Amino acid sequence: MKSDIEIVAQRTLLLIKLDAHSLFNRIKTRKLEYMLTFAVKRTRVHFDKVFFNRYRDVGIHDLLQCSEECILAIDTYYNLVENIEWYFSCTEDMPNTVEDKLDRWIRELDSSLTTMNLYVDAELGYADDSEAEELEIEDIENFSDVEDLSLE
Repeated sequence: MKSDIEIVAQRTLLLIKLDAHSLFNRIKTRKLEYMLTFAVKRTRVHFDKVFFNRYRDVGIHDLLQCSEECILAIDTYYNLVENIEWYFSCTEDMPNTVEDKLDRWIRELDSSLTTMNLYVDAELGYADDSEAEELEIEDIENFSDVEDLSLE
């Protein structure tokens, strides 16, 4: 039987994985809309919603049960996101240059997310991606049965 600490660590990792996936999808699939807004209006206000993530709320103690490799993979992914967000908040580059850089970053993010998922899945004990997806779907469907967890 798993201890309460292990259960919280696993749930935290699952939440991080879901958050990272959602963040990547926003960055990639909404690119046309937020780049158009940036190019036409030259505003940056909407980037807060694009780059919103819950990893900022995760404390160090929430990751103590994770392996070093897993922590590094998670940190690498979210640092890349933070670097992209910083660039968007400060850049004076023209929209075409910004879009070219973003396309490269999206490829890097995809690779980093894949690496992070491998480590997180290993930490969660998933044998392969299909098992992980199946378990995540079950977890989401049974969400009402899950006790409230705080990442504070």
